[in-house]
Amino acid sequence: MTSKQLASLFSALIPEQGFLLTLLHGLLGNEYMLITTITVILATTFSSQIGHLRGAQEIGTFAMHIFFAVIGVPASISLIVTKTPLLLAFCLIIVVKNMAFSFIFGKLLHFDLEEIIIASNANVGGPTTAAAMAASRNWSSLIVPAVLVGTLGYVLGNYYGVFAGTLLGLE
Repeated sequence: MTSKQLASLFSALIPEQGFLLTLLHGLLGNEYMLITTITVILATTFSSQIGHLRGAQEIGTFAMHIFFAVIGVPASISLIVTKTPLLLAFCLIIVVKNMAFSFIFGKLLHFDLEEIIIASNANVGGPTTAAAMAASRNWSSLIVPAVLVGTLGYVLGNYYGVFAGTLLGLE
């Protein structure tokens, strides 16, 4: 609610003229960017208070299960292979490059294999799949870092996406 109202206000106040104003309009005039920004600011500023909320683990686990169900129900491997083989190949190339980069630089920087795997998973699948993998492998010390790294990727990806869209949208 707050982000919708703020986005409407910023959209009305910031004209889309030139790259910087268009970028600012895209960042502040988008309710989803504001939700991301407000949530990160609140979670960072009030981390100790939010960390003591009761039931957060249970609600988070329940939400992850809902996420997996919603994503998994309409999935059809045969449909993906027959209708979008180039997209599947593109995704495979991205995942292989991500894993190669993660393993090479992770080993050079002396990270544990488990940490590298979770970081790579968080990069490709986001916080939910990385946390689920860490939990399923009994790497309980990596569950919170998996969620944090995956969430950081979402946050940075949102800002980068708006920046790239603005950059490519200018004539």
